[in-house]
Amino acid sequence: MSPMAAGGKDRYSFEMALDRYVCYSMEAVTLTIRVRLETPSRTILCLHLPQKVEVESISMDNFDDNMLTVYSRNFDGKLLAVQLSKYLDPGQSTQLHIRARLNTITMNHYLSFCAWMASDVPDNTSQFFTEPKESRSIELAVKANAEYMRFLPEIYSYDDFINRFLMMFESFWKPINQQISQGENYYDPYLTPDNFLNWLASWVGMEIDETFPKERIRELIKNAVPFYHSRGTAESLRYFLEMYSGGKVEISERKAHNMIIGGPMGLGDGLALGTENKPNTVSVSMIVPFSELERTGFTKDKYSKKIKQFIRNIVPAHTVFLLSCKYE
Repeated sequence: MSPMAAGGKDRYSFEMALDRYVCYSMEAVTLTIRVRLETPSRTILCLHLPQKVEVESISMDNFDDNMLTVYSRNFDGKLLAVQLSKYLDPGQSTQLHIRARLNTITMNHYLSFCAWMASDVPDNTSQFFTEPKESRSIELAVKANAEYMRFLPEIYSYDDFINRFLMMFESFWKPINQQISQGENYYDPYLTPDNFLNWLASWVGMEIDETFPKERIRELIKNAVPFYHSRGTAESLRYFLEMYSGGKVEISERKAHNMIIGGPMGLGDGLALGTENKPNTVSVSMIVPFSELERTGFTKDKYSKKIKQFIRNIVPAHTVFLLSCKYE
């Protein structure tokens, strides 16, 4: 699969990508939309597809296709609507895949695929196809002639058989050519496909736990440099735990020794009062959403053990830590 289309990760709650951006008539393309449900008030994902596009299949990651409900209407194109709140909780994300075949005229032209978030499915047909200002579109170039025709003598440029014959070879090589032309997007954590995330994380020396949510992995990789700059500190520990759990984390450190009369006693960072003070101790207090237990499939004890593994890998080796997890 190609990297997700650039330009919308900060402004939109969804990203769009096509498995190819140049094709020929009668070829099939797959539109992928990575969507995140930000708030229950805007739960409808609307898609406006060109009129000369025949939808062959619609699927959503982690959901049975037979259980997926898609509203569809035809008027100057096709408009599909998916009620995301039926499948996702606020903060969750998924990918929608739409495979469509092009039944267009044999001439060079562009097809536009548009998407936006709405609070409801419009009843009026004319309103149903009104694209709001916050909509986002992606274009597909449809070519009438094979690109390889330019390598042949001009006498073959009007031969329809040769043209269609070369199209077959181009369709075989097109995915490879597209990966080469869009190679830089594979190194962007926001744009790279999900199955490339672990590979990209290895470039910055990160071993990503399999229970880490994909969208949070992207954020973690993006901030790998500042994270490593502060590694071993309370700041980096808090950032990592909040990134993994989506909850709130409070950390308190005890670095000083108890006061001892006599000897090299002196005021400073190495002095502390009280018998309960333990040097090189970190206390971690977390408030974790109950949805995390559902996401990971862990019990409370197993989730706490996972958090302790993360803490041990981040804090200095000589440090003793205490963990308190509350779920709400």
